[in-house]
Amino acid sequence: MKKLHMKGFILQLFKENPKGLWDYQVCDAVLDYYNRSGSYWTGEVRATLTDLLSGALLLELEDKLDTKQYFGADKVLVKLKLSEFGHERMSQTGLL
Repeated sequence: MKKLHMKGFILQLFKENPKGLWDYQVCDAVLDYYNRSGSYWTGEVRATLTDLLSGALLLELEDKLDTKQYFGADKVLVKLKLSEFGHERMSQTGLL
């Protein structure tokens, strides 16, 4: 079966988790789904999240500094959720 493109997969993750997800949770799920690893792919996921946030498909709920547990000391961790506009776009593009 053909896999979804990364943005579609991420949007579906947020749809399934209406209370939101931390960026490291999304990274873990994406890397597992696509069988990828390493800093390049982690950066790719975080860049995609930034793109979805800047496009108003996601909303930022909370942020905190990493204590070396996920992305490294003093990196910003962000909790996000799907916006109403994100729901609309998913419906318009057939992701729902």
